[in-house]
Amino acid sequence: MKICVLGAGVIGLTTAWCLAEAGHDVIIVDRHASTAKDASAANGAQLSYAFVAPLASPATLKKLPSLLLSQDSPMRIRAGLDPALIAWGARFLLACRPGAVRETVAAQLALAAVSRSELARLTQSLRLSFGLRTAGKLVLHRSVRDFKAACRSVVTTDEEHGQQILSAAECLALEPALQLEAGQFAGGIFTASEQIGDCAAFCAALTVRLRQRSNIEWLLDTPIIGPVRSGGKLVAVDTGKGQVQADHFVLCMGAASAAFARACGFYLPIYPLKGYSITLAPPPEARVLRHSITDMARKLVFAPLARDGRPAVRIAGIADLESNDLTLDGGRIDILRRAAAELLGSDAAGDIAPWCGLRPATPDSRPIIGWSPLDGLFINSGHGMLGWTLACGSARLTADMIERKRSAGEAGAFALRRAA
Repeated sequence: MKICVLGAGVIGLTTAWCLAEAGHDVIIVDRHASTAKDASAANGAQLSYAFVAPLASPATLKKLPSLLLSQDSPMRIRAGLDPALIAWGARFLLACRPGAVRETVAAQLALAAVSRSELARLTQSLRLSFGLRTAGKLVLHRSVRDFKAACRSVVTTDEEHGQQILSAAECLALEPALQLEAGQFAGGIFTASEQIGDCAAFCAALTVRLRQRSNIEWLLDTPIIGPVRSGGKLVAVDTGKGQVQADHFVLCMGAASAAFARACGFYLPIYPLKGYSITLAPPPEARVLRHSITDMARKLVFAPLARDGRPAVRIAGIADLESNDLTLDGGRIDILRRAAAELLGSDAAGDIAPWCGLRPATPDSRPIIGWSPLDGLFINSGHGMLGWTLACGSARLTADMIERKRSAGEAGAFALRRAA
């Protein structure tokens, strides 16, 4: 079959690889002149296979007023009376129910396990280099109340594969780069098996491999204008360089997926969550961060990477609801700077690379993977803050469903109808 993949971020590229590997002719279309230019460009770098809890939860619901009113909050609404946000927000409130959260966690954990296996397979078989390593993840909890709640959710304390409950002093012993005092936080949960990797570097390496295949056609620097339908089926997409025809199309356009779906005649509950990151190159005398860190109270992540051959740290987070605005807000960057100074003792006043991007989020944080109401269009979008973690698993699920190796019922947890 000829299959057109709409979008060349980490979701689109991994999807294109799985389809091409299965023998299909693949066309990759993206508005940018190169790959991974949107949410894949500078994300948090954590491959968070064990921590997949959704943003929508009873705990978030209780904190929502304070989260939305504080200027330094990790979540802020600046979209005004946006009808799309209102519709998405109503579904978000429903997704805060305990039963919905349990369903999401179970589905995400299963998909994350597939994703980890697929990423390992691709990395080894294609010899991809992007800084992948098992660094372990330490989640810090500021308040005793939140720490006790987190401890209750820990099922196993196996040191190699499970989660360990650590006191504040044990956290500081585990990660000497932390500049906190033991009295500044209650404790942490450490998962030794969690990984880190540079998503942009992965996309660049995978792009090289994709370009070596004879069954892949590239249409970059090509704006996607809209769908072309015939007899209730999507038969082509109209682009800035003419129509592109295919047997099937896969929607991997990130935050732009909702607008394309709307042009196709159906509602896709995806809304952009604007996130920020800085990539800091600490001074040579600074202690190098060894593990990835999550400051749960502030919803910020810290991941050790490399920059120009030197140790670096990616600090990322924030979830602003402000439609499609990609303006860098200096105040939000300052939050990341101050967090770096507090946790790592690093002067982030100069040597940083600030970035912001739009994460495509569904109300329940589960991606939408499955056939759309429009015949010929498959959806693989809406991964929110877990796009890097779930990319390879989502691509495998997409390819299997298109090839009828898996039924829609098997992937029902990610179907559009569950979020409609």
